Amino acid sequence: MMKQRGPSGGQQAGYQQRGPSGDQQAGYQQRGSSGGQQGGYQQRGSSGGPQGPPLPQTGNIKRGTLGRAGFVDINYLEVDISKMPRIAYHYDVSIVPERPKKFYRNAFEEFRTKHLNGAIAAFDGRKSCYTVDKLQNTTGEVVDRHGRTLRYTLTIKETDNSEVELSSLRSYMNDKIYDKPMRALQCLEVVLAAPCHSTSIRAGRSFFKNSNNGERYELGDGYEALVGLYQSFVLGDRPFVNVDVSHKSFPIAMNMIEYLERFVLRSKINAQSMLGNTYQLIQFIKGINIVYEAPASFATAPRIYKVNGLSPQPANEQKFQLDDKTMTVIEYFRSRNYNLKYPKLHCLHVGPPAKNIYLPIELCRIEEGQALNRKDGANQVSEMIRFAATSTDERKRKIMDLLKYFHHNTDPTISRFGIRISSDFITVNSRLLTAPQLEYRNSKFAFPSNGAWRMDNCQFLKPTPKAHKWAILHCEGARLLYNKVCEFEKMVINQCRDVNVSLEPRAEIRTFKDERNLDDHFKELKLNRFDLVFVIIPSRGATYEVIKQKAELQYGILTQCIKHNNVDRRLNAQLVGNILLKVNSKLNGINHKLKDDPCTQLTNVMYLGADVTHPSPDQRDIPSVVGVAASHDVYGGSFNMQYRLQCGAGGRAAEEILDMESIVTEHLRVYKEHQKRYPEHIIYYRDGVSDGQFMKIKNLELKGIYSACAKLGIKPKMCCIIVVKRHHTRFFPKGQPHPRNKFNNVEPGTVVDRTIVHPNEMQFFMVSHQSIQGTAKPTRYNVIENTGNLDINLLQQLTYNLCHMFPRCNRSVSYPAPAYLAHLAAARGRVYIYGSRLYRTPEEEYKRRLIVPDFLKTNPMYFV
Repeated sequence: MMKQRGPSGGQQAGYQQRGPSGDQQAGYQQRGSSGGQQGGYQQRGSSGGPQGPPLPQTGNIKRGTLGRAGFVDINYLEVDISKMPRIAYHYDVSIVPERPKKFYRNAFEEFRTKHLNGAIAAFDGRKSCYTVDKLQNTTGEVVDRHGRTLRYTLTIKETDNSEVELSSLRSYMNDKIYDKPMRALQCLEVVLAAPCHSTSIRAGRSFFKNSNNGERYELGDGYEALVGLYQSFVLGDRPFVNVDVSHKSFPIAMNMIEYLERFVLRSKINAQSMLGNTYQLIQFIKGINIVYEAPASFATAPRIYKVNGLSPQPANEQKFQLDDKTMTVIEYFRSRNYNLKYPKLHCLHVGPPAKNIYLPIELCRIEEGQALNRKDGANQVSEMIRFAATSTDERKRKIMDLLKYFHHNTDPTISRFGIRISSDFITVNSRLLTAPQLEYRNSKFAFPSNGAWRMDNCQFLKPTPKAHKWAILHCEGARLLYNKVCEFEKMVINQCRDVNVSLEPRAEIRTFKDERNLDDHFKELKLNRFDLVFVIIPSRGATYEVIKQKAELQYGILTQCIKHNNVDRRLNAQLVGNILLKVNSKLNGINHKLKDDPCTQLTNVMYLGADVTHPSPDQRDIPSVVGVAASHDVYGGSFNMQYRLQCGAGGRAAEEILDMESIVTEHLRVYKEHQKRYPEHIIYYRDGVSDGQFMKIKNLELKGIYSACAKLGIKPKMCCIIVVKRHHTRFFPKGQPHPRNKFNNVEPGTVVDRTIVHPNEMQFFMVSHQSIQGTAKPTRYNVIENTGNLDINLLQQLTYNLCHMFPRCNRSVSYPAPAYLAHLAAARGRVYIYGSRLYRTPEEEYKRRLIVPDFLKTNPMYFV
């Protein structure tokens, strides 16, 4: 669909950054470990450089030894817990009456001072507090002054299991993998947050300095980006505090009239001004809090309301009932000695949706510091990436500035719990793995450098098997010159010849009028046995989602979409080359393979990847989409996919895949069809799982895979690796950056599996991609099943190698191809439900959206 790039890695507060480069190494070579083969793989060190001493081992789990050894800084802070008490106490806090939660913290502080004699207590802002001194169960009344007087009754009561074993943080290193000291961690998370609440805005585990005393950046359309500190306790071979910089969008605090003038009407408002098209305004204000400041004649304090939308009519026409009397909004305010300045503007509909509370826009302002739970628009995302993408040096500077701002060690709550946090990052051992050589047709090779490679004079390893009939569809009303389409056709033919993709020497060029007209073309092209259709998507009209729904669910014809603007203004050899990477895969070709080496001698392997995408918080009626991709060739280069729609109990999002048995049964059938045998190994990369769900994956998904295998009478060796990207661990190279390494990132292939990993878990962090902008984000891998006893060196090198097998770009990507292809499969499932009202169960909706069976069999990699 447009120029394709490899996936990229880093995130900053939900904003994707792109891949890494450049690592300062310690200058000595690590020897490979001794002793035979495991899983058919002889361990070895990288070539070149002097041999160095063995890297330190931690815990009972064997760590990797391959690669060139070095050091990196990690954004973890040492925590001194030598003076931490053995036990803390957990209390339930109940606050009545029910009020907005943001008032509770001030109320608790007054209660703590007045009724607890100033005892040090860490309050989570909701229902729990922790102390190291035992308290009496207490009830008291306080007054919270927040613009107006609010009275609360607070009760503190000891929980049933009130003692929290803080000492478990000194002994967890000897426990089993899943027996983590979660209660102690939860307690210390609340303690760690104590110095941040009074001077920042909380969103998740991040604390943002407001725009008055912090760094800010306008994102457009009424939003600004604020900078915050992310902080969390993590368990390595000892406890650490993980600190990072976060970036999040907030509505700018301003008067609603100013918002309208700047972002909606884009002109000065007067008494005659009207809103006109209100779509943008409604999208912005729905769900935000506004402060209503009544006229002075009302003699009332400001009130905060949540906005539902706009009134149906302007203030001079909008009517409502008051004491059995009907009046307009303008009449009501006139009766209270206030004349509206902008009577032709609509009012804000606020408060309970069932009540008709209408407030004039001119008397409302946007409340500051609102952390909205909504998806940012494309413009905000683009601007956010521009603001947040910084070098490792700049990122560290921001983190250190935030730590100085919050000054944790001087906080009385942190001091009372006996915790002291160091002021600088830790340094850990790292290793740099060797990138694999990539084999193309006629034994020609490409050599990745800094996460990328060129195909100079190389042709695809396995070209498409025949000369395919193809067509180009473009919209007749899109103002695309016919000669541009012909130029595109000519460039495709010329580059197909260079890389050995077999298309017929001429395309059939057609125009379509609208989405309905597409049906006629797809139907006719399918009847005439066309193998591929390029669809040039107009700027307006037919959408990508509609095209894919029609082509894949109705007619079973292969499409390659490309944006109108790319053909009209950006057409060049690189763009066409990137498209042909996808086209070759879709037409059952294989772009390249890994050069034969010991790591690829694991024979008869099915690589399995899975991901689940969930709807955003404002899309509660949409199910989660499962995507599972599985290889069916000897190289790990050809995949097929399955997708499902699902919901968990009570309609909530379910992270675990509920239909794994039938999905894997189908994947095994396809593998057997291509390889004439079932796999001996299944290596399963599972994406999108949080730490607390590992056991669910083990107990449900792996059980489903084993059941599918048992029904077929096979027992392949299973290795399940969880791919974790939602974390805030970052690598910071030591020494001076290379001039070409703009963002001063570590080199692709950098692995850390000591110090910051749990001593009893097979776990490692790896940066496998080149950073295009911003700080690279390593991917964390947790091995939760390994019945074949595959060696850690094999798993790390294999994982890195598979990052070079993503078919859409000539780059090493940020996590292995099976998991990334599963992500694409889930994204295609999301495309299939786009624009539909879903009334049936997820299972019934899925059955209404089955991919055309012959198409799925003929072009299994159509989804790339």
